[in-house]
Amino acid sequence: MIKSALIEICSIAFVFLSKSGLKLYGLVLSLPILLGVKHSACYEFGKPVVSIAKEEIFVWNLIYTGKREVSKLQHDTIYYSDGNNNPIKRKHYNVIVIFTEGTSLAVISPELTPNIWGMMHDSLYYTGFFNHTAATFRGLRGQNASFYQMTGGYTEKSMGLGQISHEEILKKMKSGKSIATIPEILRENGYDAFFQLPCSINDNLSQMMDTMDFNQLFTMEDVDANERTKWPVPPGMLVKWFTNNDLTDGDSYKLLWKNIQALHQKDKPFYYGVYTVGTHVGLDSPEFRYKDGQNSYLNKFYNMDRQFGEFLRRFNDSPISDDTILIFTADHATYPEQKFVDTFGIKSKYFVDQVPLIIYKKNSTGELHLDADGKNSLDIAPTIMDLLGIQKATTTFLGCSLFDTVCHSDFDHLSALGLEYYTTYKDVVTPANLSKDQQTIIESIQSYGG
Repeated sequence: MIKSALIEICSIAFVFLSKSGLKLYGLVLSLPILLGVKHSACYEFGKPVVSIAKEEIFVWNLIYTGKREVSKLQHDTIYYSDGNNNPIKRKHYNVIVIFTEGTSLAVISPELTPNIWGMMHDSLYYTGFFNHTAATFRGLRGQNASFYQMTGGYTEKSMGLGQISHEEILKKMKSGKSIATIPEILRENGYDAFFQLPCSINDNLSQMMDTMDFNQLFTMEDVDANERTKWPVPPGMLVKWFTNNDLTDGDSYKLLWKNIQALHQKDKPFYYGVYTVGTHVGLDSPEFRYKDGQNSYLNKFYNMDRQFGEFLRRFNDSPISDDTILIFTADHATYPEQKFVDTFGIKSKYFVDQVPLIIYKKNSTGELHLDADGKNSLDIAPTIMDLLGIQKATTTFLGCSLFDTVCHSDFDHLSALGLEYYTTYKDVVTPANLSKDQQTIIESIQSYGG
């Protein structure tokens, strides 16, 4: 009883001692403890949803004990059925997730991207949904694991994942760690899991994704070199591995279509993630151009949509669409360089922005617009599990299913880009005012993530 009282007092104290603007985090951290302590005064009040507290909230233990036991972030329930508003009948569907390079929600429009716009208005789609990190190395792995990651692709000291050796990548991503991933969980539930990248199998991005337990990666080597579309050389483009090397969006979508036709012939359901790079900052479209072709941003987003539209037409005309969920999103928001800001009238100056999240199941929801209320892409992995009916698995997911009204994440309103942190509520991004203790905990989680 005394222990329960002390925990309640500490919980309340934590809420009021937290910095302004983050009191909600303290509250969210403390409530599960109050509900989970059988002799707590809050226990009787919380009885109808006391199941949410049966698993320890180890982030609270980090605060309460001062120990950095981030490896104990494991929990065994991915989503809760009570009050769950998933509008799609749960089933072991095939799942295709398109992670489009650097795409903020603001670029999606009926004129520039009519194919995505059209699908969106025949789908379940979200506004008020943000990227939880950036850039690509963090975004792809983070969304496929519902986790933060400290190390990005490139740093001034050449210590980024795009710059270190393959052995160092393996050590950083896997050594002594047990972060649950989408492919790992799905393979335990009878799926095959694949990921497609536009770069070489020998590229560091491929090496990082290969640590995530996919059955197989598909890369540019899976397209005959003589059949690949050649990139124009963009002026001032420093990342030379883009030039005349990576797959264009047109080539990526052709490879995606070829592969899923073959996979659909098998008896096992599949998860297929694909990253397309053609909308990367600094690139122009090597294929279709928008109107007079003078604006590279308009060109590349228009081209991406044209390539996606061709894929979508084939998909809808195929029996593959009868048992497959197609999700369109981004690896992260568009980098807010001046030309992009001017072209689309973007007001935010941060590398955190609303990104598209479109969940399409043919002949299912029709147009269903939901507000994510500032939640972020940590929630994609658990949302996918909710759609598939995979409720029980040991995970380290930091997010919750977007359909789940019982689960509450302490992180899905907090975006972490290395040591830059932002809170997202409604449609507003604000630099986070973390206390020293809070930042220490988040850094510990990021470091454990890689």
